[in-house]
Amino acid sequence: MFRVFQASSPEVEVDGRTVLAVSSGMLVGAVARELLESCGLSSIQPAEWYSQQAWLDVYRKIHDYLGPDTLYSIGRRIPYSAQFPDEQMFDVPSALQSIDVAYHHAHRGGEIGEYKYVEVGLDHYEIRCNNPYPNQFDIGIIASLVERFHGRLQFRVNMKQPAAQPDQNNACVVEIVRA
Repeated sequence: MFRVFQASSPEVEVDGRTVLAVSSGMLVGAVARELLESCGLSSIQPAEWYSQQAWLDVYRKIHDYLGPDTLYSIGRRIPYSAQFPDEQMFDVPSALQSIDVAYHHAHRGGEIGEYKYVEVGLDHYEIRCNNPYPNQFDIGIIASLVERFHGRLQFRVNMKQPAAQPDQNNACVVEIVRA
């Protein structure tokens, strides 16, 4: 069980590529830099590792000052900023399965949670997000990948089960269904 904006331990780290997604997900780069620096994250290098808690502190500030739409926008940029297994992604199911792979490549140092892919039926999937990131961020990642890999099919992405008490248990379920 994870709490929103709270790393499981001080040893957990996130890679620089993922941290840089804040800059690409926000419209004003100067605001992104200011938020990162206010949490001790400056001069971010893609190949370096940074405190996940500092990174989550940035997300809390974004949530408090800029709102959930900005978190969603940052989530949408993650598939373009973080290291995904592109060679394994060719349709919606394979792209959804890649989220957990990319997540584990971008984090280290302790318990980080997961993005569990579940095939519910034909062209009907769920991602069970169990991590300390805000639900709006999670749905942004998922929507971005579905949009990128839907081909000729159309899908609806919606929050099936939001975290009821994110300060106690931040797990949520996102549903992806062919329209």
